[in-house]
Amino acid sequence: MVTSSPGLEDPWQLHYALAGGKEHNVADSYIADPAEKCEGQYLKLSAQPNGTFTVTSSRNGFSKAYPKSQ
Repeated sequence: MVTSSPGLEDPWQLHYALAGGKEHNVADSYIADPAEKCEGQYLKLSAQPNGTFTVTSSRNGFSKAYPKSQ
């Protein structure tokens, strides 16, 4: 349901949902803690005054910038 929400570009997850299986989780690069045992990884959101923001995973350094919403 969440992934089909209008206007949602990329879902990010703090933890891999074991019960959901691969088909109900996002790509590994968008999950802060994909292991069954939590390692305390986090997602960092950096917002700019102009309305843009960046999400970064502490686990793998993957980040993605998002433009200001219209």
